[in-house]
Amino acid sequence: MSSQDSSQVPEIGRAYRAVAALPLEPRRRLTRALYALWALPARLRADPRQSGYGELYRKVLRVSRHEAGRLDHETGLHDLAAEIEWLSLSRRSIPAVRRDMGRIRIEGEDLIERVAASGRPVILAPLHMGAYVIGLGHTMLRHFAGRRLLILRQREDQAMETGVMERMREVGMDLRFLQVERRSDFLSAVRFARQGAVIVLFCDLPPAYGSPAPMPMFGLDTHFAFGIDAFARLTDAMVVPWSSVMNPDGDVIRIGRPFEAQGDTPEDRARMAGLIRDHIRDALRARPEQWHLWSTLDEYLPGARTMPPETAEESSALREVA
Repeated sequence: MSSQDSSQVPEIGRAYRAVAALPLEPRRRLTRALYALWALPARLRADPRQSGYGELYRKVLRVSRHEAGRLDHETGLHDLAAEIEWLSLSRRSIPAVRRDMGRIRIEGEDLIERVAASGRPVILAPLHMGAYVIGLGHTMLRHFAGRRLLILRQREDQAMETGVMERMREVGMDLRFLQVERRSDFLSAVRFARQGAVIVLFCDLPPAYGSPAPMPMFGLDTHFAFGIDAFARLTDAMVVPWSSVMNPDGDVIRIGRPFEAQGDTPEDRARMAGLIRDHIRDALRARPEQWHLWSTLDEYLPGARTMPPETAEESSALREVA
């Protein structure tokens, strides 16, 4: 989940476990204070060690050296804070987690309200940013109460990540994971979506996860895994761009303008890929330090794509549900 090597942030020891048990705002502010103390020696030496991404930010985002250094520090802080947020979800009581959800604000709430009211299948397209688990829980409980949530993934997550996601069931979500690389689960996902489930399909994974599409940004020839077009077409779902960032006093969820598949031509796929690219690019421009996947940037560039756009098994499954 983290965007940096674990050796470059403070160890999650007893003190940080105590911080994780606090309510959201004091938890976030104390994390910032403790991290500032830990990072102070390196900052005084003008040798930032917080994330090691200062030079990458300077070159890719074309920011000044000073701004790159600031982002480098904020990335280290964010990675520690994100680890504490995952720990907090597993340590705090369900009523306490619900209170933390009360510190979440949604920008573009009118857009998602209209989508929810339509009753159509929905694909939420989040990025791996911020404390996205609690944000997804808040979105579901506030706008899609009573509807099943399907989280699609191509590979198994770490046990800790799965455990935290599954704790959302205790908060009140009907949650299920599906491995879409398995044909039976792929078909189940389409059927559940047609029955009104909300699908979560992360839109910022490297192209090796399947169905790569060109989405150039920041002057780089980046490609991303892209299965949203097929799911939207097969389920008649509305795609809702979704991202979440952490602030000291709470989280902000940003909802982009929903869209849908208009056909199955290469032009339609390119149109949807362009909309997802804009969604990813705008989120990274706004808060680059909160994207968890900077360490895998090379995987998005030419030469890293190891899977064809569609496997034979995927093609057979698509024909069966079409």
